[in-house]
Amino acid sequence: VAPKPPSPIEFTGDLGYVSTAGNSSVQTLNLGDRIIAKFGVVTVSQQFSLVHGRSKGKTVTSLYRAQVRSDYALQTTFGLYAQVNYERNVFAGLASRIATNTGLTALLHADPRHRLTLEGGVSVTAQRSVDPTKRPNQDFLGGRAATAYSQKLGAKASFAQTVELLPNFREREALRINTESTVVAPITKEVGLKLSYVIRYDGLPQPGFLSTDRLFTSGIQITL
Repeated sequence: VAPKPPSPIEFTGDLGYVSTAGNSSVQTLNLGDRIIAKFGVVTVSQQFSLVHGRSKGKTVTSLYRAQVRSDYALQTTFGLYAQVNYERNVFAGLASRIATNTGLTALLHADPRHRLTLEGGVSVTAQRSVDPTKRPNQDFLGGRAATAYSQKLGAKASFAQTVELLPNFREREALRINTESTVVAPITKEVGLKLSYVIRYDGLPQPGFLSTDRLFTSGIQITL
């Protein structure tokens, strides 16, 4: 019997929840999904993530991120990409940020255990503030450089590291840097334990807010 061909569509879902009561009352929910569909030399993907936290009945964290992306392979190790990102983080003074990015991708190294890619391009961003009187809304041209490294630690366990640099061509000090470190350990064939640590730096934060946010999440990951 011939082996069943792999599905062109891959789904990954993340879910984590923490609730405390007694001396402290905190509820935190983090969830996300990623869908990847491959059609020959074209790959289309969608991602969404949400982190929402409440303490003593009040919302203290509310972060939304979403992305739609398309990749076109020119060669085995070289291609083009285009993506649209959405972000909302009212507790950092950001009502919304919509960025359209396009550029080139390069596969620098790949073997059965390791994979390293590099991306570079330009972006057009529309940024809206929670309080425009403190920092006006902006539309600006920027750049994007990113690298992604992944390593298989076993049959299903893995480690991944991404770094993204987002310069603002209008204001140099408004450089943004995003990093994410992720470890996934298998529980079953489809379910794993996921730990993630995210650092988000904004060189020109909204007035009255800090330049760096750090976020640690844990939960289960389901892959279909």
